[in-house]
Amino acid sequence: MAQDGNEKCHSIAWGIVDFENEDAWTWFIAQLKEVIGDSNELALISDRAPSIKKAISTVFEKAHHGACAWHVAQNIKNKFKCADIMGSYWSAVNAYRCEDFAGYMTEISHRYLRVAEYLENEVGFEKWSRCHYLGLKYNITTTNMVESLNSMLVNARDFPYVALLDVIQEKMSKWWNDRQIVGMALTTPLTPSRESQLRPRFA
Repeated sequence: MAQDGNEKCHSIAWGIVDFENEDAWTWFIAQLKEVIGDSNELALISDRAPSIKKAISTVFEKAHHGACAWHVAQNIKNKFKCADIMGSYWSAVNAYRCEDFAGYMTEISHRYLRVAEYLENEVGFEKWSRCHYLGLKYNITTTNMVESLNSMLVNARDFPYVALLDVIQEKMSKWWNDRQIVGMALTTPLTPSRESQLRPRFA
């Protein structure tokens, strides 16, 4: 999944496999590379599952692999039982300047040193922090779009393959049709979401 210019979910590739394991992910990631290519301008965000991490590192030599900030947050809450520092954590995730990031990390380390060490040494600042990311900066730090799609298909996943594909095709066809209608009605060069963000700043 990716995001289009109007901040809507944009499906790039689908895969139906028997099991979610290393072989399945390596096959799928290889097929994805055939579609989108490999580039150091590309950012791939996942939930840090070992099979996905290995598949991406094996197949994509140039693209950067980031960790879903939401999954990292859940790991922190489950492992360290410290939900009260989530404000500082999310501020650190979204900080554009390393000086600001350092301030939020200082807040975290003063209260929960082990959390700060986990974020730096086990996850790596470059995996979840915007200002430390090694590639081009991006605005999507979670896999929420994928989770939304999973929710949409929660019942259909139990269908036979052909029926599942029919559900996917029907949903995607409606998406593209609805978006074409919106696109045909545009009167500005910008998408509605960007127009609503930028217009007040120049009013």
